[in-house]
Amino acid sequence: MTIKKQINGTYTVDVSGGYNSVTGKQKRIVRKGIRTKQEAINIEQHLRIVELHENRYGKSVQIDPLYHLLKKEDMINNRKLSYITTQENNYNRHIFPYFKNTDIKKITYDDIYDFREHLKKKSHRQFKDRTLNNNSINKIMILLKKILDIGVKKGYYQSNPMTLLKKLPTTKSSIQYWTLEEFLHFKSLFQEDEYNMELFFTLLYFTGMRLGEALALKWSDINFQNATITINKTVYRQNGKNIIGTTKTKTSDRIISINSKLLNELKNWKDKQSEILKDYINNSSDLQCIQSNLLEIGKNSIEKIYKKVLTRDTNIKRIRIHDFRHSHASLLINQGEDYHIVKERLGHASIATTIDTYSHLYPSKQKSLADKLDLLY
Repeated sequence: MTIKKQINGTYTVDVSGGYNSVTGKQKRIVRKGIRTKQEAINIEQHLRIVELHENRYGKSVQIDPLYHLLKKEDMINNRKLSYITTQENNYNRHIFPYFKNTDIKKITYDDIYDFREHLKKKSHRQFKDRTLNNNSINKIMILLKKILDIGVKKGYYQSNPMTLLKKLPTTKSSIQYWTLEEFLHFKSLFQEDEYNMELFFTLLYFTGMRLGEALALKWSDINFQNATITINKTVYRQNGKNIIGTTKTKTSDRIISINSKLLNELKNWKDKQSEILKDYINNSSDLQCIQSNLLEIGKNSIEKIYKKVLTRDTNIKRIRIHDFRHSHASLLINQGEDYHIVKERLGHASIATTIDTYSHLYPSKQKSLADKLDLLY
């Protein structure tokens, strides 16, 4: 018997997948201490599909083993950790809770359509008064299609009903950003004991760094003599831990200059941080720049303090943390900087990305062109 209930009430799963053709040893996997029978059934299927690579003709197929086969493929193909982490977050947040008890072999086009309608009603993770936009929903549906494709490739079922579903239409949404006055007002809402967080958001606003890039920033990345910051890594959240990885693209690795006021703020905080942590550390160069204690700060902590500060003024315009990048771009454009400077500061892979995103912020030159034409005759 594959699943057996023990005297203490827990279950044991003991599966065998024949013999290894090279070593001749039996393929056997045992898992003990499982709390419920349903959990044991799910574990058995995971072991048979993911670990022993069995075909499941005539038997039900759950979504979790299929996802883990897809994840294994991505890791073998050296997909970036950030990509795998994003996929896993979308799977755990949206797909698994909905399909966890579904026999994927019986899934239909109508089931897929209903799931997408369900996503349209889901709240945005950062702003609960907003729902998921079509672009986010399309990304989740693409992930679901890849998971179901795994089942087709493995021969667990004949077709993927998602091939009949078209993407939701997407419109280019206008970017949200804060003017300098709006940011300075936000900055004034911080309390004295939140200075490191105030400095963190100042860093985002005046550098255009991505959230993960700023969280990965160490003091060794800041050249105080040349007033530059080297950006060559980013933070990802995986299994409750901060993981340092490579930046989004090759062009995301960059060196940017920073203004003297921000440089002085960073210097002062570095001295203050050293004083706070002097009894616990010998070398501060590898500390996370915004740390105020021995615990590293992650994205969740940043989002919590951001929401907390926003509640102090209900009239302040709500933007995402990612929109601090747009705010920096807007700031540069208002200072008369061209596309190439914006591209270099933000670390875009292509100038086309910069132009496509921010062209509407540049003042139109149509009127001055018309005036020049008047002077020709």
